[in-house]
Amino acid sequence: MEYIQTVLVQIQATMTDEASRPQGLLAALDEHRSFLEQQPGFQDMRVTRSINPEGNVLLVIETHWSDDNSLVEYETREPNVSSIINQHQDLIVADSLQVLDMEALRTASGRPADEATEATERLALPLLIPLGIMAFALLVIYGLSRIYLEVSNEVATGMAAGIALGIMFVAWYIASRPSVPGWQIGSITVLAATVLAGGTIFSIVENDEGEASGEEPAAAASPDDGAAADGAPGSLAVSLGDNFFEFDGETEPAIAVAAGEEITIDLTNDGLAIHNMHIAGTDNEFGDAICELGGEEPCSDPDLFQAGDTGSITFSFDEPGTFIFRCDFHPAEMIGTIKVQ
Repeated sequence: MEYIQTVLVQIQATMTDEASRPQGLLAALDEHRSFLEQQPGFQDMRVTRSINPEGNVLLVIETHWSDDNSLVEYETREPNVSSIINQHQDLIVADSLQVLDMEALRTASGRPADEATEATERLALPLLIPLGIMAFALLVIYGLSRIYLEVSNEVATGMAAGIALGIMFVAWYIASRPSVPGWQIGSITVLAATVLAGGTIFSIVENDEGEASGEEPAAAASPDDGAAADGAPGSLAVSLGDNFFEFDGETEPAIAVAAGEEITIDLTNDGLAIHNMHIAGTDNEFGDAICELGGEEPCSDPDLFQAGDTGSITFSFDEPGTFIFRCDFHPAEMIGTIKVQ
């Protein structure tokens, strides 16, 4: 279905040349086409005139719309074809302006151009839309994950809330309007992609700088680590990777310690994600979803390791037994046990 607004107006016979000048009525209508192309539901504009050699000239301006709501919204605000014509009262015959709103009844054959357009849309849109959504979703997942890795828990929580509110606002804006111009949807998409890409690049650069600054101290510290391990029986070293604990070359390690001794494990986050180390209590249960330093259950110091951070965890168990430990941020993947003997 198509909706057409037809505007009829007569131009005085003596003013036809004036109407055709670069700043005349016909030029103003041509410029108005650019405005129409930005309006929701607009399809086409046609300007025709009579070719009678003498007398007044009949000018016919047709604008074609995909739905009646778009047509009504257009004709009830300015600029529109009628308002442009009224700005050239000196050219037109008095009381000759007519505005007709009509509904096109298409035949089964239709117009060849329309059929070609519809066929293209039927074939292209089902393919392009899912691919575009998938590409944008991958950008969102990758971009947000890199950004979240570089910020603290508090900032990440605020960002997540802000993003959720932004998505809800955009969804409300689009759902509350019968049609949304393509340029608005494109602008929203480009803005979101730009913010995500910028944040991702910033996070990668920050992470690279952090790794570069942490490489030399780690190399210099390795002899000390060995000395500590050899000279201090209660000191051990565990690496936090993505997403595993590594001790003595093993992942999901079983670390043997003596009962009644205070044990210190040196920790280094050699991965890119945030980690911690949380040892279960004497009942071998985790009372806290995310441990805090100074709590009832042994927790790493600091209680959140960014990429490249170092720290430790200190604990003691008076009775023999096997006690589990985990990373609270990756509890299903990063696990191990403390075997108290």
